[in-house]
Amino acid sequence: MKKYTWIVLFLMFCFPSWGQIQKTYHYGVIPTENITTFEVNPSITTIDDSKGISTSQMTLKAYRVINEEYNWGIEVPLARFESPEKSVSGLGDTAVNATWFQPNNNDRLAFGAKMEFFLPTATDKRLGSGKFQASPSVYAVLFLPENMYAAVGYKHYVSLFGDHAREDINFGRIRLNIGYTSPDEWWVLTNLYYYMDFEHSGKAEFVPEVEVGTLVNDGVAFYINGSTHAAGNWDSKDWSLGVGFKLLYL
Repeated sequence: MKKYTWIVLFLMFCFPSWGQIQKTYHYGVIPTENITTFEVNPSITTIDDSKGISTSQMTLKAYRVINEEYNWGIEVPLARFESPEKSVSGLGDTAVNATWFQPNNNDRLAFGAKMEFFLPTATDKRLGSGKFQASPSVYAVLFLPENMYAAVGYKHYVSLFGDHAREDINFGRIRLNIGYTSPDEWWVLTNLYYYMDFEHSGKAEFVPEVEVGTLVNDGVAFYINGSTHAAGNWDSKDWSLGVGFKLLYL
């Protein structure tokens, strides 16, 4: 993980200077914002704290505007799995996606849809699912007074083909997102996730998440978020913590 640490430190020092050339800024957190970004997102997830099982990732994310209604993106995770029995590092499963945004003809309500594919690029079975997955999603955003918004969406994950020795994937996720974007260049938001495993009937999980962020300068954003398993009989993790650095309007 030392090389990942040096990458983070390098980007922390470089991003502010790059951002100074930007003439405008944006938060990049509302689901219907269609902007070009590059993001570095280190995170750690404790799967089972009592057994010492965890994963850590350095995810590189790039999103590119095609036009007013569409963009495409790619996310590449560099991952590490740790347990008392074995620890491995390498590449995780890569995600590629395309998003449609409803043109902003309504000041109060907006819609969008996204198609994402997860490619089984992991270099070790502990770092990925071993399956090619399709993940369509739809969402709606309601803009509220005082710089607040609320969004609701549904995303489905299903494996199409891959390693037959691995479990098939078929689950859904409902997301409720409530956020506030301050005119003083910071934001706070809450995500409430509810997962339903259709492959194993009756398994479900509720995961709340809180995020706070700010603009370092014009065109550069920093955020930190945390989430935890709150309820349900599907224990995918105990807790997770992540930070992110975004370069906006490339």
